[in-house]
Parts: sequence; C-alpha cells; structure tokens
Amino acid sequence: PVEDAPPELGRFVAALHRLQDLTVSTRPDGAQWAAAAEHIESACALVDGYQVSEIDAVAGRVLSLPGLGHPLLPPWTLTSAGPDGVTMAGHFTQSHVGGNQAVHGGMIPLLYDWLFGMVVTSADIRPTRTAYLHVDYRKITPIEEPLMARGHVSEIDGRKAFITATMTAADGTVLTEANGLMVRLLPHQP
Repeated sequence: PVEDAPPELGRFVAALHRLQDLTVSTRPDGAQWAAAAEHIESACALVDGYQVSEIDAVAGRVLSLPGLGHPLLPPWTLTSAGPDGVTMAGHFTQSHVGGNQAVHGGMIPLLYDWLFGMVVTSADIRPTRTAYLHVDYRKITPIEEPLMARGHVSEIDGRKAFITATMTAADGTVLTEANGLMVRLLPHQP
C-alpha cells in the first residue's frame, strides 16, 4: 500500500470513472466526441513523461481510495482486513453494465481476483498468483446499489492458499459465490 499518495489522485480517478460511465451511456454527435478526445489527449500529455516503475506507481495501491485509486477497478473500498479474512464494500457503475442494468459477468471475477489478492496479503501469504478462480452467479448483480464482498482463506496446502468468497446485496442476498487458488511464488518466479 501507498500511504503518501497525493490527494489529487482521488479526484483524478473519480473523473476517469465518470468519463467511463459517460462513454457507455451517452450519444453525443461527432463534434462532441472530437472535442472530448482533445481534452483527454491533453490530460495524457500532462502526465506523460512521469512514468515510474511498478513498485513506485501510486494508482492501484492506495487503500484509502475506492478501487485502490486504480481507474479500471470498481469503486469498492476495504472495510476490514486481517488473517481471518477481508471485507470490501462498494458498488458497480454504468460502465460495468453488461445489459439491462445488470453488472457484466466479466466484471465480477475482476472484483474477486482483487479480493483474493487482498485476502492473501492480509493473511501474510505473499507473493502469490491466481491459479484459478471460479464464480457461481446466483442472482443478477445490480449497478448503483451498495454491495458487500467477503473472502477468507479456507485451506492452506504448502504453497497453495484456497480462497472462498461471497458477494451480497445490502439485504444479505447472496449474488455470487467464488472460490479460487492462490499459489505462493518461489523466489525465482516473477
């Protein structure tokens, strides 16, 4: 985690999330698309040239920001973490729609993969990589509604950490269940 992230990063990522939502939910004419593209290209030019190594990058590593400050992760936050498991709260937005105001099925494994990584980190099992991730879709996952996800290590077998998790609606209804395998890397593995 990065503790010294600039406060402006949260605003920047929130604007990117809003842009993603607008991209998939509006239909401006060609002139507006072109003008918007110019603004985005200008924003890219402002931060281009400041690239750093993966371990020095800030976005994607800020626990206090939704989605860790990563523009592709859904706006969820860590609400509790420890060796016994991790709980995250958040919601999906318009940019996560697969159809009929329901979350795209592919977005849910993304959330679980992130959750699994937080579970093994909180249990001090690292570094790891995802070996497999299985999701059972129980009910439609809605956008713009508060949700909760919980995961924990269910078994450890040598370098293997088996993870079990659920995602629930605010009323406790189970929307999805997941299980997976995280494998602790050997010293020579990237």
